[in-house]
Amino acid sequence: MEHTREEQENFYFRLRTKTDEFLKSKTGRNHKYAKYLLFAPDIFYLLIQVVKDKRVSGKDKAMVAGAIGYFILPFDLIPEGLIGPGGYIDDLVVASFVLQTIVNNLSPEIIHDHWAGDDDGLEVIKKIAGLSDKVLKKGTLPGLLKKFQK
Repeated sequence: MEHTREEQENFYFRLRTKTDEFLKSKTGRNHKYAKYLLFAPDIFYLLIQVVKDKRVSGKDKAMVAGAIGYFILPFDLIPEGLIGPGGYIDDLVVASFVLQTIVNNLSPEIIHDHWAGDDDGLEVIKKIAGLSDKVLKKGTLPGLLKKFQK
């Protein structure tokens, strides 16, 4: 499932708008993962930029493309299609795993070069990675992440 640049950019802007609106609502402000959801658009943008980076190997690009697909698909472990922007938590966990793998394979420069957010991108990725045990049941995440390592 290949998406054009325009579709990816449109998804980014829709995600930014949905996330901002959700976090301004009472439900969003009180969501226990609200501080993480703020990073969803920036993480998605980072994935798009990393997959285009010539310094990233084909294998790593395939993993990143899988994470982009996971973001875009409306139905996954925590389906944003049914529960709204709060459903991007699992997408963030998968993306942070993929990005950490790339950092370990290459250099943190790739993250720094493409990070559009205000906070330090590497720190954000670490925070989100630490969220995985809280968000997903034990054993669920390893099985899901194995699919990104093939």
